[in-house]
Amino acid sequence: MKPAPLAGRFSRRMLPLALLAGAVVGGVVPFFYAREAVAERAGEATAWARQLADRLEGLARTRPTLWPYDRLALDALVEPLVGPPIDARVRLDTASHPAIYEAGAARGDAVGGWATVGRGPRAVGRVRVELPAPERAVAVWIGAPIVGLALAAGLFFLPLAAVRRGDARNRALWQALVEANASLEARVEARTAELRRREAELQALGARLVAVQEEERARISRDLHDDLGQVLTGLRLRLTALEAAADAATRPHLEAALEAVDDGVEAVRRLAHDLRPPALDALGLADAIAGHARSWAAMAGLEVALDLAPVQPDSAAAEVLFRVCQEALTNIARHADARRVDVHLGPADDGWRLVVEDDGRGFSPGGGEGAGLGLVGARERVEQAGGYLDLENRDPAPDDTPGGARVLVWLPADA
Repeated sequence: MKPAPLAGRFSRRMLPLALLAGAVVGGVVPFFYAREAVAERAGEATAWARQLADRLEGLARTRPTLWPYDRLALDALVEPLVGPPIDARVRLDTASHPAIYEAGAARGDAVGGWATVGRGPRAVGRVRVELPAPERAVAVWIGAPIVGLALAAGLFFLPLAAVRRGDARNRALWQALVEANASLEARVEARTAELRRREAELQALGARLVAVQEEERARISRDLHDDLGQVLTGLRLRLTALEAAADAATRPHLEAALEAVDDGVEAVRRLAHDLRPPALDALGLADAIAGHARSWAAMAGLEVALDLAPVQPDSAAAEVLFRVCQEALTNIARHADARRVDVHLGPADDGWRLVVEDDGRGFSPGGGEGAGLGLVGARERVEQAGGYLDLENRDPAPDDTPGGARVLVWLPADA
């Protein structure tokens, strides 16, 4: 999935935080700093007012009535305050005359402090001293908003620039990944097409080999039957003629020779039948399987039960089904240790189905040695014909003895 850019979501979340930080630095910090500075200056003004009130109390004792009106004396007392470096403003109030005396320049940003002027236990006036506002507080009020604005801009734009660079790298990496994926898909498709082509070639080669094998089997079977069978038949006729004219001494040897020739004829017939049973071409698949199964059962000493429908598949399907049945019976004789074999043949699902079952020990797990390499080749032969071959064990008997093995083959009608 293509990565979504983070810059938009980051800016929406970071902007309130940056503005809040800027507001704190630009407004809250100067406010508290100015409040502390003003409080300090107010305490200083109060101290000056108290000191001046003490001096005025001395003047009030010496001139109880006229002291508020003695400007020379008052100017002499306040002169150290109203001049540099203090530059204060002084105001004197009495009970009957507010602001009876004022000195120093008036300021709008002044910070003042009050003190009472007493004469004995009685208050006769009050004095106020106003000092200029702290210059540092003014500078903080001016500079803090600038610093807060710079801080907000830095908190917002610097991380946003980093996030945008990350988005750009993600886009570049995603584009490179898309291009690499497209190139990989193209290579995979090309490799898959090559593998399919080679698989088709191998399947065609396998089918050709099977066909050549069957043709060679048929040729060898005909040669054995026609050539070697005729030679052995001719030899038997000659030996039979000699037997009629032989004396008592040579007759046993001729009879032994005739028995050997008969055994050779039977061996040739059996070998020719195994290579290419004549019944497969002459009588059909069911009769060919029946004849082979009966002769195999006689040799193996097993009981065989046949359930063969008179189906007529084409020659290619008939060859495959017969060879699989032949290999399955051979595999049972070699590995199964069985007593009975059941063979079923009939139509099924627009095709032909062959089932060979036994009551032996079944296949080993995974279908290893017990399955036989011949059945592996039979599976390939069936799959090349468009069908499938299943090897499975039957359910155990009630006495827990093995249920035997089952070989099931299905071929489509147009195999």
